[in-house]
Amino acid sequence: MPVELIKNPFKVCRIIGENVFSTVVEEDINVPDVNPDVYKILAPEAIILVKDCEVLTDKVLVNGQVLINVLYSADMEGRPLSSMDLATNFSQSIEIPGVKPRMKEQVSAAVQHIECAIINSRKLGVRVIMDLKCKVEEICEFDLASDVRGLTDIQILREACSFKQLAGYNRDQYEIVGSFELAPDSAEINRILRSDFRLIAKEDKVLEGKIEVNGMLGVNVLYTSMDENNSVGFMEYEVPYTQYIEIPEADRSMECVTDATVAQYRLEADENETGERKKFKLNAMLNVSAKVLKSAEEDIVSDAYSPTSKVEMGKEVFTMNELVSKGHSNTVIKEGMSIQHGDPEIEKICSVTATPIINEVKLMDDRAVVEGVLECTSIYMTSYSAEPMCSLKEQLPFRHFVEVPGARLGMMSNLKCSIDNIAYSLMNSEMIELRVVLSLSADVWKQSEKKMISRIEEVEGVPYDPNKSPAVTVYITQKGDTLWSIAKRYNTTVDALVKMNNIENPSKVHAGMQIMILKSIRAGY
Repeated sequence: MPVELIKNPFKVCRIIGENVFSTVVEEDINVPDVNPDVYKILAPEAIILVKDCEVLTDKVLVNGQVLINVLYSADMEGRPLSSMDLATNFSQSIEIPGVKPRMKEQVSAAVQHIECAIINSRKLGVRVIMDLKCKVEEICEFDLASDVRGLTDIQILREACSFKQLAGYNRDQYEIVGSFELAPDSAEINRILRSDFRLIAKEDKVLEGKIEVNGMLGVNVLYTSMDENNSVGFMEYEVPYTQYIEIPEADRSMECVTDATVAQYRLEADENETGERKKFKLNAMLNVSAKVLKSAEEDIVSDAYSPTSKVEMGKEVFTMNELVSKGHSNTVIKEGMSIQHGDPEIEKICSVTATPIINEVKLMDDRAVVEGVLECTSIYMTSYSAEPMCSLKEQLPFRHFVEVPGARLGMMSNLKCSIDNIAYSLMNSEMIELRVVLSLSADVWKQSEKKMISRIEEVEGVPYDPNKSPAVTVYITQKGDTLWSIAKRYNTTVDALVKMNNIENPSKVHAGMQIMILKSIRAGY
């Protein structure tokens, strides 16, 4: 019977490459005919939606949309607040050598900077700088050598290995539909000036055959009311969602890693049950992906030989990425925002929004160090009749630790950052106090290489000749020797060496030991 290697399949994810690509979107916006002329720009804002992605050879094609909103003071009596929107599509190729079709991509987008300039009272120029971060993984299936058959005297060295195996992967798209209303004593909605969102991830659960993905879609809306003053209102609302991703291999003992991005977003004013225009209708689309990992412990064949026959083995180095640990932490950023010299004083705060921008993530022992800024924008009313509406923008730096057991320098991380809550109050006519709850989650991965036996075969016509061996051999052990390596070299077995030399602990071999090897314990006798 020919010698045979018994193998078990083993599935893992391997990160092929990642890249961050910075790009600029520049557009001219014409003021809609129904809008008044522009007097002063208060606050431009941009949101990036990643629609779909395609992995090609050595690159990833990302298709998306930039939603641009510009709040401005109108060039008319009373300088009322107005706004206009622009949606522009983009298609960007991100170079990542080594990637191929059918691999799995993960893309996130962030606005790094936006600026807006008045070309004339009916035309604006907008420039958006954004980062597209792309990571590509390959799902690989290896064969682990678990046993060797075919030779009666085959000697096998096994190595205990612990790792996290990929049990399953899936991605899907889900629709979020929701609505929320103003208070009964509020004036009806005239027009939505600005609407933005934040995605708040909550704890995900592995169930039998599926993953439960939980979160909140936080919505901020700035609007004008149907009252005699056309007053400005601001409302925050959170729409909870629970979605399920089917992964048949999943069970409750496993771990999961999920990712969600908003692919579509729409908010519009509508009538409530009493016919009053006090309702907001939300429609959004989420792209969600999930992978399930299970802990596995296997004894794999790391070496083999026969005392009586010559066998040859082939080994391959397999590279894999293993999830080390996950960590989550909340931090509170409490800072003040002050108006600039010469700006009108604050009479009433209309809205405050904040966007986290991550500048750097460093891994240290058992923690991830996150550095970034909160880009905060406030729209407020003044007591200055010539400029009744004004804006305040400030960047607040932050630095925070996320505890991630097992994290080490040189590993890879995937960080998610969102704002759970914003509270604010007017300290005086020149300062706003902010209290922002920031949520940070970090997944840490390590790249490991394992050298595994991929083939084994008996070499015919090269039998071992015991007559060429001396009657007694005394071997003085060297640094790095093991009983296995000695037994393999002298065509005997570990058990035979242990018995012959009365070795109490076969795993402890130190330099300078005398190992006696008799011809009688070699092969053939």
